[in-house]
Amino acid sequence: MLAGTWTVSASITGNPLTDGWTSYGNSLASGTYVTGSGNYGYEAFGAGLTVQAGSNLEISAGSLSWLAGDTVLGVGGIFQVPADPGWTISGIEVNSLLPTTSPYVGPKLQAKFGTESATWTTSTSAPGSGNGNSSSSSGGGRVQIRTSGYFRTGTPNPLQTEPWTWDGDSGQLLVLDKDSHILWDGDAALNKEVARMIWLWDDTLNQVVSWELLLNVSLLDRLYPDFSGLLPSIGDMAIMTVQPGDSGSYTDALVRTAEVPVPEPTTVLAGALLLLPFGMSTLRKLRNRRAA
Repeated sequence: MLAGTWTVSASITGNPLTDGWTSYGNSLASGTYVTGSGNYGYEAFGAGLTVQAGSNLEISAGSLSWLAGDTVLGVGGIFQVPADPGWTISGIEVNSLLPTTSPYVGPKLQAKFGTESATWTTSTSAPGSGNGNSSSSSGGGRVQIRTSGYFRTGTPNPLQTEPWTWDGDSGQLLVLDKDSHILWDGDAALNKEVARMIWLWDDTLNQVVSWELLLNVSLLDRLYPDFSGLLPSIGDMAIMTVQPGDSGSYTDALVRTAEVPVPEPTTVLAGALLLLPFGMSTLRKLRNRRAA
Protein backbone atom coordinates (compact mmCIF):
# COMPACT_ATOMS: atom_id res chain seq x y z
CA MET A 1 0.00 0.00 0.00
CA LEU A 2 2.22 2.80 -1.31
CA ALA A 3 -0.29 4.99 -3.15
CA GLY A 4 -3.62 6.71 -2.60
CA THR A 5 -5.02 8.93 0.13
CA TRP A 6 -3.21 8.74 3.47
CA THR A 7 -4.43 9.48 6.96
CA VAL A 8 -2.75 9.22 10.36
CA SER A 9 -1.96 5.57 11.05
CA ALA A 10 -4.77 4.29 13.25
CA SER A 11 -2.86 1.43 14.86
CA ILE A 12 0.53 0.99 16.49
CA THR A 13 2.93 -1.50 14.88
CA GLY A 14 6.06 -1.53 17.05
CA ASN A 15 8.10 0.39 14.44
CA PRO A 16 8.01 4.16 15.20
CA LEU A 17 9.22 5.12 11.73
CA THR A 18 6.46 3.17 9.98
CA ASP A 19 3.95 4.75 12.41
CA GLY A 20 5.04 8.26 11.42
CA TRP A 21 6.70 9.23 14.70
CA THR A 22 9.26 12.04 14.80
CA SER A 23 12.93 11.05 14.81
CA TYR A 24 15.29 13.06 17.01
CA GLY A 25 18.45 11.40 15.73
CA ASN A 26 20.64 8.57 16.87
CA SER A 27 21.00 8.07 20.62
CA LEU A 28 24.79 8.49 20.35
CA ALA A 29 24.72 11.59 18.14
CA SER A 30 25.53 15.09 19.29
CA GLY A 31 22.31 16.90 20.19
CA THR A 32 20.42 13.68 21.06
CA TYR A 33 22.75 11.79 23.39
CA VAL A 34 22.28 12.64 27.07
CA THR A 35 24.44 10.38 29.23
CA GLY A 36 25.47 6.79 29.94
CA SER A 37 28.41 4.58 28.95
CA GLY A 38 26.43 1.64 27.49
CA ASN A 39 26.95 2.89 23.90
CA TYR A 40 23.56 1.63 22.72
CA GLY A 41 22.95 3.01 19.25
CA TYR A 42 19.30 3.51 18.30
CA GLU A 43 17.26 6.00 16.32
CA ALA A 44 15.22 7.78 19.00
CA PHE A 45 11.59 8.76 18.36
CA GLY A 46 8.83 10.66 20.14
CA ALA A 47 5.11 10.95 19.45
CA GLY A 48 1.94 12.61 20.61
CA LEU A 49 -1.24 11.10 19.19
CA THR A 50 -4.97 10.70 19.60
CA VAL A 51 -6.60 7.28 19.99
CA GLN A 52 -8.55 6.50 16.83
CA ALA A 53 -11.82 4.54 16.94
CA GLY A 54 -11.23 0.97 15.79
CA SER A 55 -7.44 1.11 16.26
CA ASN A 56 -5.50 -1.23 18.52
CA LEU A 57 -5.14 1.69 20.99
CA GLU A 58 -8.89 1.67 21.60
CA ILE A 59 -8.91 -0.79 24.51
CA SER A 60 -12.09 -1.84 26.32
CA ALA A 61 -11.41 -2.43 30.03
CA GLY A 62 -14.17 -0.73 32.02
CA SER A 63 -12.83 2.22 34.01
CA LEU A 64 -9.35 1.44 32.65
CA SER A 65 -10.39 1.69 28.99
CA TRP A 66 -8.38 3.56 26.38
CA LEU A 67 -11.06 5.61 24.63
CA ALA A 68 -11.28 7.15 21.18
CA GLY A 69 -10.06 10.74 21.56
CA ASP A 70 -7.64 10.00 24.40
CA THR A 71 -4.22 11.67 24.25
CA VAL A 72 -1.33 9.19 24.21
CA LEU A 73 2.39 9.99 24.40
CA GLY A 74 5.00 7.68 22.92
CA VAL A 75 8.74 7.11 22.97
CA GLY A 76 10.44 4.49 20.83
CA GLY A 77 13.52 3.40 18.97
CA ILE A 78 15.10 1.35 16.21
CA PHE A 79 18.52 -0.16 16.91
CA GLN A 80 20.98 1.44 14.50
CA VAL A 81 24.70 2.22 14.52
CA PRO A 82 25.08 5.98 13.95
CA ALA A 83 26.43 6.83 10.50
CA ASP A 84 27.83 10.25 11.49
CA PRO A 85 27.39 10.99 15.20
CA GLY A 86 29.22 14.31 15.00
CA TRP A 87 31.93 13.37 17.52
CA THR A 88 34.24 10.53 18.48
CA ILE A 89 32.57 7.80 20.55
CA SER A 90 34.83 6.25 23.18
CA GLY A 91 34.52 3.14 25.31
CA ILE A 92 32.94 -0.12 24.22
CA GLU A 93 31.81 -0.93 20.68
CA VAL A 94 28.38 0.37 19.71
CA ASN A 95 25.62 -2.14 20.58
CA SER A 96 28.14 -4.68 21.86
CA LEU A 97 25.98 -5.10 25.00
CA LEU A 98 23.00 -6.37 23.01
CA PRO A 99 22.48 -10.08 23.80
CA THR A 100 23.72 -12.58 21.22
CA THR A 101 23.23 -15.91 23.01
CA SER A 102 20.12 -18.03 23.58
CA PRO A 103 18.00 -17.55 25.58
CA TYR A 104 18.16 -13.87 24.70
CA VAL A 105 17.71 -11.77 27.88
CA GLY A 106 17.21 -8.02 27.80
CA PRO A 107 17.59 -5.22 26.91
CA LYS A 108 15.55 -3.23 29.40
CA LEU A 109 13.66 -0.40 27.67
CA GLN A 110 12.59 2.65 29.66
CA ALA A 111 10.90 6.00 29.10
CA LYS A 112 10.62 9.09 31.29
CA PHE A 113 7.80 11.38 30.12
CA GLY A 114 8.50 14.88 31.38
CA THR A 115 6.20 17.86 31.84
CA GLU A 116 6.57 21.42 30.57
CA SER A 117 8.74 22.04 33.65
CA ALA A 118 11.34 19.41 32.67
CA THR A 119 14.95 20.65 32.57
CA TRP A 120 16.69 17.71 30.91
CA THR A 121 19.69 18.58 28.73
CA THR A 122 21.78 16.78 26.12
CA SER A 123 25.48 16.16 26.56
CA THR A 124 28.37 18.38 25.54
CA SER A 125 30.74 15.39 25.88
CA ALA A 126 30.80 12.40 23.57
CA PRO A 127 29.40 8.99 24.60
CA GLY A 128 31.69 7.24 27.06
CA SER A 129 32.00 10.42 29.14
CA GLY A 130 28.67 12.14 28.61
CA ASN A 131 27.60 14.89 30.99
CA GLY A 132 23.96 15.48 30.01
CA ASN A 133 21.19 15.67 32.60
CA SER A 134 18.60 12.87 32.68
CA SER A 135 17.85 12.62 36.39
CA SER A 136 14.25 11.77 37.24
CA SER A 137 13.96 14.84 39.46
CA SER A 138 14.58 17.04 36.41
CA GLY A 139 11.44 15.78 34.65
CA GLY A 140 9.12 18.25 36.32
CA GLY A 141 6.77 15.58 37.69
CA ARG A 142 7.71 12.96 35.12
CA VAL A 143 5.97 9.60 34.57
CA GLN A 144 8.44 6.75 34.15
CA ILE A 145 7.64 3.35 32.57
CA ARG A 146 9.79 0.37 31.60
CA THR A 147 9.88 -3.17 30.36
CA SER A 148 11.16 -5.95 32.58
CA GLY A 149 14.81 -6.89 32.86
CA TYR A 150 13.58 -10.50 33.09
CA PHE A 151 12.19 -10.74 29.55
CA ARG A 152 13.84 -13.46 27.50
CA THR A 153 13.14 -15.70 24.52
CA GLY A 154 11.53 -19.13 24.70
CA THR A 155 9.65 -19.42 27.98
CA PRO A 156 8.82 -16.65 30.49
CA ASN A 157 11.09 -16.13 33.47
CA PRO A 158 9.34 -17.41 36.64
CA LEU A 159 10.02 -14.04 38.30
CA GLN A 160 7.77 -12.21 35.81
CA THR A 161 4.23 -11.11 36.62
CA GLU A 162 3.02 -11.31 33.01
CA PRO A 163 4.08 -14.22 30.73
CA TRP A 164 5.66 -12.11 27.97
CA THR A 165 8.65 -13.24 25.89
CA TRP A 166 10.62 -11.26 23.30
CA ASP A 167 10.03 -13.67 20.44
CA GLY A 168 6.58 -15.00 21.39
CA ASP A 169 4.89 -11.61 21.85
CA SER A 170 6.48 -9.61 19.04
CA GLY A 171 4.05 -7.08 17.53
CA GLN A 172 1.57 -7.32 20.42
CA LEU A 173 0.34 -4.28 22.35
CA LEU A 174 0.94 -5.35 25.95
CA VAL A 175 0.38 -4.10 29.47
CA LEU A 176 3.48 -3.60 31.61
CA ASP A 177 4.93 -6.64 33.33
CA LYS A 178 4.64 -5.33 36.91
CA ASP A 179 2.79 -2.62 38.85
CA SER A 180 6.16 -1.29 40.01
CA HIS A 181 7.27 -0.63 36.42
CA ILE A 182 5.43 2.68 36.33
CA LEU A 183 6.29 5.62 38.60
CA TRP A 184 4.84 9.12 38.81
CA ASP A 185 7.52 11.43 40.23
CA GLY A 186 8.55 8.66 42.65
CA ASP A 187 5.03 7.44 43.47
CA ALA A 188 4.73 3.72 42.71
CA ALA A 189 0.97 3.58 43.38
CA LEU A 190 -0.07 4.04 39.74
CA ASN A 191 -2.14 1.52 37.80
CA LYS A 192 0.02 -0.07 35.09
CA GLU A 193 -3.00 -0.12 32.71
CA VAL A 194 -2.28 3.53 31.81
CA ALA A 195 0.77 2.37 29.84
CA ARG A 196 1.43 -0.07 26.99
CA MET A 197 4.50 -1.46 25.22
CA ILE A 198 5.09 -3.10 21.84
CA TRP A 199 8.22 -4.34 20.07
CA LEU A 200 9.31 -6.18 16.92
CA TRP A 201 11.56 -9.25 17.07
CA ASP A 202 13.67 -10.46 14.16
CA ASP A 203 14.03 -14.26 14.06
CA THR A 204 17.00 -14.14 11.69
CA LEU A 205 19.10 -11.79 13.83
CA ASN A 206 17.75 -13.12 17.12
CA GLN A 207 17.26 -9.53 18.23
CA VAL A 208 14.66 -6.97 19.19
CA VAL A 209 14.91 -4.42 16.37
CA SER A 210 12.38 -1.73 17.28
CA TRP A 211 9.96 -0.77 20.05
CA GLU A 212 7.40 1.75 21.30
CA LEU A 213 6.42 2.67 24.89
CA LEU A 214 3.08 4.45 25.35
CA LEU A 215 1.41 6.49 28.10
CA ASN A 216 -2.30 7.42 28.08
CA VAL A 217 -2.36 10.80 29.84
CA SER A 218 -6.14 11.14 29.43
CA LEU A 219 -6.65 7.92 31.38
CA LEU A 220 -4.18 9.18 33.99
CA ASP A 221 -6.30 12.30 34.38
CA ARG A 222 -9.50 10.24 34.74
CA LEU A 223 -8.00 7.91 37.36
CA TYR A 224 -6.10 10.54 39.37
CA PRO A 225 -8.01 13.87 39.09
CA ASP A 226 -6.62 15.17 42.38
CA PHE A 227 -2.95 14.82 41.43
CA SER A 228 -1.33 18.09 42.40
CA GLY A 229 1.47 18.05 39.80
CA LEU A 230 1.46 18.59 36.07
CA LEU A 231 0.57 15.97 33.50
CA PRO A 232 2.98 15.29 30.65
CA SER A 233 1.52 16.59 27.41
CA ILE A 234 2.17 16.60 23.67
CA GLY A 235 5.38 18.47 22.88
CA ASP A 236 7.04 17.96 26.26
CA MET A 237 10.50 16.41 26.60
CA ALA A 238 11.04 12.71 27.25
CA ILE A 239 14.05 10.51 27.95
CA MET A 240 14.51 7.15 26.19
CA THR A 241 16.76 4.67 28.01
CA VAL A 242 18.22 1.34 26.90
CA GLN A 243 20.19 -0.79 29.34
CA PRO A 244 21.01 -4.47 29.92
CA GLY A 245 18.60 -6.46 32.03
CA ASP A 246 21.32 -7.36 34.52
CA SER A 247 23.63 -4.34 34.86
CA GLY A 248 23.72 -0.59 35.26
CA SER A 249 25.18 0.29 31.84
CA TYR A 250 22.77 2.41 29.81
CA THR A 251 22.35 5.04 27.10
CA ASP A 252 19.89 7.95 27.39
CA ALA A 253 18.53 9.97 24.47
CA LEU A 254 16.40 13.12 24.58
CA VAL A 255 13.25 13.43 22.45
CA ARG A 256 9.97 15.33 22.44
CA THR A 257 6.48 13.88 22.17
CA ALA A 258 5.68 15.82 19.00
CA GLU A 259 2.26 15.45 17.42
CA VAL A 260 2.27 12.69 14.80
CA PRO A 261 1.87 14.23 11.32
CA VAL A 262 -0.06 12.77 8.40
CA PRO A 263 2.43 10.30 6.87
CA GLU A 264 3.39 10.38 3.21
CA PRO A 265 3.86 7.19 1.16
CA THR A 266 7.63 7.79 1.15
CA THR A 267 7.65 7.76 4.97
CA VAL A 268 6.27 4.24 5.12
CA LEU A 269 8.66 3.10 2.39
CA ALA A 270 11.58 4.64 4.32
CA GLY A 271 10.48 2.74 7.43
CA ALA A 272 10.65 -0.54 5.55
CA LEU A 273 14.04 0.30 4.07
CA LEU A 274 15.48 1.24 7.47
CA LEU A 275 14.65 -2.23 8.76
CA LEU A 276 16.33 -4.02 5.84
CA PRO A 277 19.62 -4.52 7.76
CA PHE A 278 17.65 -6.33 10.47
CA GLY A 279 16.39 -9.15 8.23
CA MET A 280 13.51 -9.93 5.95
CA SER A 281 11.45 -11.71 8.60
CA THR A 282 10.65 -8.38 10.28
CA LEU A 283 9.48 -6.90 6.97
CA ARG A 284 7.22 -9.88 6.35
CA LYS A 285 5.59 -9.33 9.75
CA LEU A 286 5.01 -5.64 8.96
CA ARG A 287 3.45 -6.43 5.58
CA ASN A 288 1.17 -9.06 7.09
CA ARG A 289 0.06 -6.65 9.83
CA ARG A 290 -0.81 -3.88 7.34
CA ALA A 291 -2.76 -6.34 5.21
CA ALA A 292 -4.83 -7.63 8.18
